[in-house]
Amino acid sequence: MKLKNITGDSGQNSFSVDDFDPDKDGCIVVYVNKIAVACGVFRYYEPNTCEFKRMYSNCAGAGGLLLSQLEVEAFNRGYTKVLLSTRRVNTQAVRFYLRNSFNEIEPFGRYVGIEKSICFGK
Repeated sequence: MKLKNITGDSGQNSFSVDDFDPDKDGCIVVYVNKIAVACGVFRYYEPNTCEFKRMYSNCAGAGGLLLSQLEVEAFNRGYTKVLLSTRRVNTQAVRFYLRNSFNEIEPFGRYVGIEKSICFGK
């Protein structure tokens, strides 16, 4: 299901290709039979900390694989802590992050004071 259908917002306004720094950030796409079924990005947030962004999956099991590969790549780049945010109304994503050992944390950065957002860390 598309993000806009879940939250009423596609999220495109909070993304700029120019913000991506290939020296600090990474992107992973998961393919099944040469078809992209999941993708996600990690971005530098502060020293030793990255933020997972733009995670999407439309294939059972691909989201878990994507998340684990993002963690491996972030660790390989020197990150020891991961932050992320999703919308509270996106209950499927909230449950997914909790199942994958993320813990709810205080809002960070642009999410401070945004009640519709829920933040996680690991």
